[in-house]
Amino acid sequence: VKKERVRVKGVYISGYMAGSEGFQAILDKISQTEINAVVIDVKNDDGRITFAMDDAPTVNEIGASERYIRDIGSLMADLKARGIYTIARVVAFRDPYLAEKKPEWSLKNADGSLHRDNKGLAWVNPYRQEVWDYLVEVGRQAAKAGFDEIQFDYIRFATDSTMKQVFDEADTRGRSKTDIITEFITYAYDKLSEEGVFVSADVFGTIIGSKIDADAVGQVYNDMAKHLDYICPMIYPSHYG
Repeated sequence: VKKERVRVKGVYISGYMAGSEGFQAILDKISQTEINAVVIDVKNDDGRITFAMDDAPTVNEIGASERYIRDIGSLMADLKARGIYTIARVVAFRDPYLAEKKPEWSLKNADGSLHRDNKGLAWVNPYRQEVWDYLVEVGRQAAKAGFDEIQFDYIRFATDSTMKQVFDEADTRGRSKTDIITEFITYAYDKLSEEGVFVSADVFGTIIGSKIDADAVGQVYNDMAKHLDYICPMIYPSHYG
């Protein structure tokens, strides 16, 4: 499928906001600016899916849909009519909901307990193929809903841990963190490109200048960029030190 490259200036909209009455006012405001894109949460930081996905077996098995957006069809039609490029944000490996529902797919501490970050949130294990398939399932449904681009966030390992995460050799099979993140990207890109959407990734800003951070989170820009349409380095003042 031929994809037309778009130069975007966009804003981020949470699933809750996209499904609220206030969203129309935001769109009206956008129409008076040079903004031509929106990033909408499809799978949010809590691991919840923001609209009903009829053809997503695992989403429905674990009851992940929160349905902030009641009518995704009319929402997308409105955005298309306004000429707005639509980006579906899919939070990948920080997924407290999936980790609690499928603990066998989650990151574990040495004592076998669920690994939690400093916010108390559980993460899923990037080495698990089942997790990859779940993310592709969600991405496919977003493409079917009409999104132009699937943007993965948190495609990395948890970094803020006092306890060391342990990985089963049956899962890792000798692959490093950077190996597996690039492998996931390649897998997801191949599957989702068939749907005619762009595939992109938010990447950890600090790894621009730090191999230590790159190895810890599992992201190498050069390798990832070979298997993505766009990468978006997340650069925050909290990282500047």
